[in-house]
Amino acid sequence: MNLKLILKNSVKITVGGIGFVSSFYTMIELMYFLSDPNYNRKVISQDPWLSASWSLLINMALLSVFILQHSLLAVPPLKDTVRKYGLQDLYRSFYVIATMVVLQIFMKNWHDIPELTLWKFNLNFRPFWLLYISIHVTAWLVIYIGNICMDINELIGIKQIYYSIINLPDPNLRKSFQLQRLNSHMRHPSFLAFVLIFWFVPVMSLDRLLLAAILTLYMFISWNTDESDYAYQYSQYKRKFHELENLQS
Repeated sequence: MNLKLILKNSVKITVGGIGFVSSFYTMIELMYFLSDPNYNRKVISQDPWLSASWSLLINMALLSVFILQHSLLAVPPLKDTVRKYGLQDLYRSFYVIATMVVLQIFMKNWHDIPELTLWKFNLNFRPFWLLYISIHVTAWLVIYIGNICMDINELIGIKQIYYSIINLPDPNLRKSFQLQRLNSHMRHPSFLAFVLIFWFVPVMSLDRLLLAAILTLYMFISWNTDESDYAYQYSQYKRKFHELENLQS
């Protein structure tokens, strides 16, 4: 193996490692940001209405940056450009790293608006606290398990780098057309789990209302699964069900 190839593979492994570590760390922090009522956010102590207006402006800008980054990096012309320069095996890792950087900026600069709330429930009331914890823990488990089932190594770009190093084609090409189509329509699993995380909170402050409304609308628009995707998922469910049934019998 020549030196140039060793350096090239080392760069790929480094980029993949950065993508893996940054995604793991950022997703844990995102979980606290969205689900921990006591998460430390930035609050500006000025006149309440002036403070709220400025915070809404900052928060809307942060949401816009996240949505633009998440959408523009996935457009076909950019993918074609990356493929043209032979970097398609690193594309997913670059996408993940860019997303994690934007999420870190998003979380570190988000402005809380505690003065204006739509509702506020006391978590000291044990039944409500247990309900809140149960829903959020279940929702995050569904999201994490769903990502693992959708091939987490491919989602964060590690599999593409590994396949390129051992001279195998893009792992996505090994998937059926129906699965590729489903992934293009719904890249991350569980719309319902995210909606529950966004909306089922003890304190619905004005900033949280903005976050929940904008991100729910963004997911509703961007996750465009159809009847063919549903039929494929249902057929796979029936197939797995019969396989498990035969194993047990």
